[in-house]
Amino acid sequence: MIHEVKIESLAAKEFLVIKGVGKIYDPDIINPDEGNDATWEVIRRQLADGSAERLKKAADSETVYMLFCYTCVRSDEEKCWVCSYDIAFENRSGGTSGEFETVRLKACDYAVYDCRFDSEVTLPEAHDAPDKLFWGDWLKRNPYICAIDYPDKYSGNGYAQIELYTPFDIDSGKFNLKIWYPLIPVSG
Repeated sequence: MIHEVKIESLAAKEFLVIKGVGKIYDPDIINPDEGNDATWEVIRRQLADGSAERLKKAADSETVYMLFCYTCVRSDEEKCWVCSYDIAFENRSGGTSGEFETVRLKACDYAVYDCRFDSEVTLPEAHDAPDKLFWGDWLKRNPYICAIDYPDKYSGNGYAQIELYTPFDIDSGKFNLKIWYPLIPVSG
């Protein structure tokens, strides 16, 4: 993976989304990849059944995004965090749809990872490498917290991780990934 990192300010945005769920399992769970596999199978079905195409038309937008962790709640029974992982299009139409939900993100600074993959992984696993760099290194060296790390305070309150895969092909090994991690300045 080749990547660049920068901080970028985005204005408030509104998306129409197909709600989805991702699970972040506790480290002691034996096979947490099963949750990731199930998440991407649901996404694959939503692409195949025409839902994403209808969403695209309702939003009047061509670019498909994934929004991660707009909402996130703890499931002690499953030993995981249950987080939204939504197929999204920026709502350029300004309209609403009974079939899809509206998600509004606040204006925010983001740590932006712009990555290029050349056959190392497929799209469902691609976020792992930038996630490790962001949480394991970048966030420790910069005066910010990541809003999605604090679901009790920020869940459902206008913050999400935004992912853009180009091309958006689940089986591709060659693609670009741009991830926006929402930042909150640390009060000093």
